[in-house]
Amino acid sequence: MQITGGCFCGQLQYEAELDERMVGICHCRDCQIFSGSAFRLSGIVPPDKFSFTRGTPTFFDKIADSGSVRRMAFCAHCGTHLCSLPGKDGEYVSIRVASANEFADIRPVAEFFCASRVSWMDDLEGTARFDGMFGSED
Repeated sequence: MQITGGCFCGQLQYEAELDERMVGICHCRDCQIFSGSAFRLSGIVPPDKFSFTRGTPTFFDKIADSGSVRRMAFCAHCGTHLCSLPGKDGEYVSIRVASANEFADIRPVAEFFCASRVSWMDDLEGTARFDGMFGSED
């Protein structure tokens, strides 16, 4: 699925080719903090299927529990977090799906870090659920 999107103020825009089978909800504490919500909805895209078409993002390097570096890209003007880019060992761009113009048509297929899910949120019907990033399903 071809998608386009951008930040709240419009200074940054992107385009990507999203495989709808690679969209998931993350309930980890980092994603809760970054999103300001109970979870973050992301889509995984190969780096050659993603590009910024307007503006230059500001970056923040986040070190994951695994030790991998994820380069978080956001708008310096409005603060919208658009994606994380791979570090030197990374293989994918993780797009914040809510920033896509096609957001309403994109449905998650999996939920990750369900062990960190807030207690008041129910499972989303039809998704695979994992306690961590991968491994055993709930």
